[in-house]
Amino acid sequence: MKNNEQKVMLTGVRPSGNLTLGNYLGAIKNFVTRQTKYKSYIFIADLHAITSPRDPVELRVAVNDCIAMYLACGVDPEQTIVFRQSDVLEHGIMGFIMTFQTHMGELSRMTQFKLKSQNMGKNGIDTGLFVYPPLMSADILLYNTDMVPVGLDQQQHVELTRDLAQRFNKRYGDTFNEPDVYIAPVGNKILNLQNPTEKMNKSDGPNPGTIFLMDDLKLARKKIMSAVTDSESIVRFDEENKPGISNLISILAAITDDDIAAIERRFAGRGYGDFKRAVADAVCDLLADIQAKYQQFKNPAVLNAILANGAERARVVADETLSRARVALGLK
Repeated sequence: MKNNEQKVMLTGVRPSGNLTLGNYLGAIKNFVTRQTKYKSYIFIADLHAITSPRDPVELRVAVNDCIAMYLACGVDPEQTIVFRQSDVLEHGIMGFIMTFQTHMGELSRMTQFKLKSQNMGKNGIDTGLFVYPPLMSADILLYNTDMVPVGLDQQQHVELTRDLAQRFNKRYGDTFNEPDVYIAPVGNKILNLQNPTEKMNKSDGPNPGTIFLMDDLKLARKKIMSAVTDSESIVRFDEENKPGISNLISILAAITDDDIAAIERRFAGRGYGDFKRAVADAVCDLLADIQAKYQQFKNPAVLNAILANGAERARVVADETLSRARVALGLK
């Protein structure tokens, strides 16, 4: 199904708010470090952003902010095709096609749907919240993707994509590549600093348990220093019995690329104060670098040029894949 030997890596981001440290360590960093080894795509998922009502002006601002932030984090538009999802109309058509390959039971079991619909009444659940996973699958399949770097919480969506690709291929012939998920061994699920049983979420707002990439450095340091730990005072990785400390160890290891065991040895007998200060230093150094680069990239003319070029390049591949699917279905 592929026209070249180079493997394809793709990721998308929904412009739903300020990116968190968890977004960076769980997915963005893994993408950036691998973008030269793959034919790489990254897109701003603005169609996913309207699965619930969204203010149009706020959405346009969020899209530009999101692109600037990804560039600040190291995404290179010379190496990676960067585009806006809605600029490539094939996404919507393929999403519609993939919806027909999906069972209602599969969608109702999706973790994001179950979590977000818990506090909604029956009449308050938008259809978009229910059916967006097939669109996410279309996003991936359109580019013959081999690998999708995600955080642990997004693994289920890539698994659904594989299932839909296999189902379509079995019904209509060999059409789609079946993607693999890449989950970093360290930092794949950064947890809330105040409640280390939940992930660090973009929708947490001013929650002191979430570190945003645009947080004031003093505030970020305060959040680290006030993170929930335990009474043992031993820096040891034990997710079951020491979730708070384990979360901080994961953050430090993911930022510095140090081995977890090496971090445990480094802070043996030093207590939580020294350890938290080291984590805070690493986090603040990272944020300071990203924030400085973000200001350089926040230029609408530059961003629009990058998006226009990326959409043009993406559209060529997306059109070819959609045409192949339409032929398989008997639509062309």
